[in-house]
Amino acid sequence: MLIKSTFRACVVLLLLWAVGCRPGALRGQQENAGSGGYLVVCLRGEPLTWNRLLATDMASHMITEQIHAALVRINRLTQEVEPELAESWFFSEDGKTLTFKLRSDVRFSDGTPLTAEDVAFTFRALHDPAVGSPLAEAAKVGGEPLRAEVVDPYTVRFVLPRRTAVVERLFDSLYILPRHRLQKSLEEGDFVSEYGIAADAESIVGSGPFRLERYLPGQRVSLRRNPYYWKTGPGGERLPHLDGIVFEILPDRSARTLKLLAGEVDLQGEVLPEDFIQLKKSEGDELHLLDLGPGMVPERFWFNLNPESPTVSKEKRAWFADVRFRTAISLAIDRKSMVEAIYRGLASPAAGPISPANTTWRNEAIKPYLLNREKARQLLREAGFRRPAQGPLEDSAGHSVRFDLVTNADNPHRTGMAMLIQDDLAKLGIEMNLVSLDLAALIGRITRSFDYDACLLAFSQTDPDPSSGMPLWLSSAPLHFWYPSQDRPATAWEARIDNLMRRQMLALEFSERKVLFDEVQAILAEQLPLIDLVVPHTLIGASRRVSNLKPTPFWHPTLWNSEELMVTGDSVN
Repeated sequence: MLIKSTFRACVVLLLLWAVGCRPGALRGQQENAGSGGYLVVCLRGEPLTWNRLLATDMASHMITEQIHAALVRINRLTQEVEPELAESWFFSEDGKTLTFKLRSDVRFSDGTPLTAEDVAFTFRALHDPAVGSPLAEAAKVGGEPLRAEVVDPYTVRFVLPRRTAVVERLFDSLYILPRHRLQKSLEEGDFVSEYGIAADAESIVGSGPFRLERYLPGQRVSLRRNPYYWKTGPGGERLPHLDGIVFEILPDRSARTLKLLAGEVDLQGEVLPEDFIQLKKSEGDELHLLDLGPGMVPERFWFNLNPESPTVSKEKRAWFADVRFRTAISLAIDRKSMVEAIYRGLASPAAGPISPANTTWRNEAIKPYLLNREKARQLLREAGFRRPAQGPLEDSAGHSVRFDLVTNADNPHRTGMAMLIQDDLAKLGIEMNLVSLDLAALIGRITRSFDYDACLLAFSQTDPDPSSGMPLWLSSAPLHFWYPSQDRPATAWEARIDNLMRRQMLALEFSERKVLFDEVQAILAEQLPLIDLVVPHTLIGASRRVSNLKPTPFWHPTLWNSEELMVTGDSVN
């Protein structure tokens, strides 16, 4: 679930890009102007969209959260809801309406005032079936879509089925888009492509601290300060402090490590464990390494249970749908070996779907699945599988058990885990073939074509509160990855989860919500639609030139307060 900039003269900027300017040169320019400098951040993959309502990948999330802003924001340190575009909000006496008073001094990055009409437009787009926003389920209360009613230019009201304990938190991930720029495209059915990755930078309008400056595919994304950004610091100074953020696209781990060591990158929020251990040897006056412990993002393995998949055969569908088969797979995987061999000890075996970092909501009664091949074999026998003469495992009809696992090629830990899983399953006579794809192709398979057998991936929630899991756990949601967008729950246990998740959304008392969500976690741990593997630690590399850094294991650990960040000291040449 935050960066700013104003480059110098346009001609100078174009010349610098033409010669492939280095981050150090950019930083030096801004220091001469006495500003907060340019922040250079590692980005492991290419963004896929500039539209926050459509973002599904980490790169798009990181960038669009700097370009756009929401009505409220969850402070990643305190977990409290704070004003953002809305300066205040209140419930009606019966709790069935929530009214936001907008700031009157907010302008979009093109200078156009942001009003209640923009809020109402955003929620129309959010719930438009033709848009297909993955956030649509997060913007529902009791199964009913949140719809904005314009009261006056700076007041907007939402009608609720009833008040809930968390409805304000939902708005943290729902970023407000400009009606004057996008209304025509929504009406003409072109909304999805309007803020596409190939769009002209000047056409991307938002109300966040930064705006898009330039995108060079395979190289970098440059943001500059939004000159109309409304937020001020404690001394009344205009924010953000930074003049810009440069996201260096560095899929190669060696390049990321070298640039961090050389001071050409200021922040790397996803340092790999092996690099973290190596970099620790060079930690000193210029470089700071932080291990924040388990993060919020479990690595997950799941089978494609979508009956409309064009490639999953009838026999595979029967295997994957049998909880005994899924449980056997989980019991066959050696998570401790993953932690040691892949993560160098800088990860923890997963115990259920919620990270140990989320101490408030995690069901502590759920324990990790420990390696138990004998129990796995017993379950497979109970499900009708057999393995004659140590050959391949066969189902009751004599089909050999084999399937493909897809994951993203640019993540060495996932490919390493996949190879360990491949070896673990071979001990049961199961043949698993690894298919490595670029991230865009992988996302296309699991969200659109459904052309895959099983997948290994991680996905984040912007908020540790259970409410942010609605797009994942509800059977009707597009991000219900194993079988998305169901017309009605395919199984009794999914129907039960739907009921529990909606009830916890409507409950006002924490104790009641906790009991309901504990049961959700227990069902997921028993049914295993997602086989949670390990929870990597949050490992951060930061230049000591970066000030006001407030790292957290929660969503986007380094950039959540980007408007406060500054880069000081000598530039790197």
